[in-house]
Amino acid sequence: MPLLAMCSVKGAPGVTTAALGLAAVADTWARVVLVECDPAGGDLMLRHGLAAKPSLVDLASAARGTGGDPAVYEAVTQELALGDRVAPVVVAPPGGAQSRAALPELTRAGQLVLSPPGRLVVADCGRFEVSSPARPVLALADVVAVQVRATADGLAHVREHLAELLDVVTGRLVVLLGHGGLYGEADVAEVLGRHLAEELMAPDADVTVLGPLPEDRQAAALLSGGLVAGRRWQRLPLLRALQGVAGELAPLLVTAPHDEAAGARAETAG
Repeated sequence: MPLLAMCSVKGAPGVTTAALGLAAVADTWARVVLVECDPAGGDLMLRHGLAAKPSLVDLASAARGTGGDPAVYEAVTQELALGDRVAPVVVAPPGGAQSRAALPELTRAGQLVLSPPGRLVVADCGRFEVSSPARPVLALADVVAVQVRATADGLAHVREHLAELLDVVTGRLVVLLGHGGLYGEADVAEVLGRHLAEELMAPDADVTVLGPLPEDRQAAALLSGGLVAGRRWQRLPLLRALQGVAGELAPLLVTAPHDEAAGARAETAG
C-alpha cells in the first residue's frame, strides 16, 4: 500500500500530533501503522507511556532479508489506545542516534518495508533538511505532506525549501496548513503557485494546499498523551479536520499491490 510521509520545514507546527491524528481517524480497512522516522528521535514513547521496545531499531532489524513482507509489523508495533480506537505505532528511541542508524536499512534499494502490501504507512519524518537521513523516506513516499503555519515567516521557509522538496519528492507534494496562520488555503496556493512559475520556472509542478487545521487544545492534549479520550473524541474540531484531510488524500493513496513503479521508487531512494 502507499506511503504517506509527513514533515515540517522549521519550528514545531505539530507534525507528530497531526500524523497520529491521521492514523487514528483513518479507515480501519487501510490498516494504518504510524512509524516514527524522525532523525532527531521519537516522541510517542514518552508522551504516551509506551515501552522502549520494540522500536524503529527492531523494525530495521526485522526488515533485513524480508523485503516488503508486512508480517514484520506484527512483531514491532505497539498499540496506542485513543478512546475506542487503537493506532498501531512503531516508536523511535528518544535519542536520534539510533534512529539515524536504522533509517538506511528501511530505505535501501529493493526494500519495501515502508510500503508493504496490506498496510498504509504514515511516516513522521520530523524537520526537512537537505542532508536529513529521512530524505530517502520522502523519496519513497506516494504523498509528502509538509506542515507549516500560514504566517509570513512560515511561508518564507516553505518557499526557501520548495525547490529542494521538489527535487526529493517523487510523489505528490502537499502543503498542510497548521493552526495559528494568517492566510487561508487559496491565498497560500496563489503565493506558492506564483513562486513556482516566476522564481522556480516550474509552472507545471503539482503542489496541493490543504487546511488550515483548527486550534484545538483539547485534541492536541489528547494526541500528546496529556488527556484521556472521551466517548466523542473523534468529534473534536482537530480530529474532524483531520478526517477531512484524510478524505482529500485518499485518492492519492489508492490501495494497490506493489508493482514495478514501487520497486523503482525504492531504487531511487537507495
